[in-house]
Amino acid sequence: MAIPDEIDLKILAALNLNPKYSSEEVAYIVDTSIEEVEKRIKRMVEEGIIVSYGLKLRDDVIKMLPPKESLKEVEKKISFKISEIISLANEIHRVFGTGSGIILNYAGIGVGHSIVNDKSFAGGKEVFSVIRKVLEEKGFGKISIELTNSYSGKISFENLPFPKENPIHEVLEMFVRGIFQGFINKVFRTNKVSLIKEQCIAKGDNVCTFSFKIEGGQ
Repeated sequence: MAIPDEIDLKILAALNLNPKYSSEEVAYIVDTSIEEVEKRIKRMVEEGIIVSYGLKLRDDVIKMLPPKESLKEVEKKISFKISEIISLANEIHRVFGTGSGIILNYAGIGVGHSIVNDKSFAGGKEVFSVIRKVLEEKGFGKISIELTNSYSGKISFENLPFPKENPIHEVLEMFVRGIFQGFINKVFRTNKVSLIKEQCIAKGDNVCTFSFKIEGGQ
């Protein structure tokens, strides 16, 4: 019986949270190439690790993944106090190790949804000005959003309040990324939000930049 390795498990954990994640999104979460993700998914289907889409896994593999219930609890406990976020991220990383980025991304998506629940929108550029303002007011540094059109562009985070020397800096970036993704999910009523990392503070860049594209927005 085929046993998934560490990268396989990261891919499965991401898909177990959201089977609609694109190969690009899974590649970002796992920090590998799109080609590697697609190759591994194809192999895991052939080996019977992935039983069917959407998403059914073998029972023994499910036991290797962080329980969805624990992710729900994390989402409920998330606050916007920077110090608490850093402490929570460190604790999640201590418990879940390599899966912590997926958990924080998921929690961020929940926070992004909650922001929408408290706002009303006229549409257009106002949507992006609201999320930029909220993140800046909550202390997430300077945010800039450059729109190509109403459904695509780039979002950049400068001066994120997470120490560069913190070994989980990239995990914390995934939390902030999740907030933006969840916000856009809810406003545009679509799960097809592609975010591709172009720059990353954790890897030596001065800013963290993502290009985004929204498909099927309503």
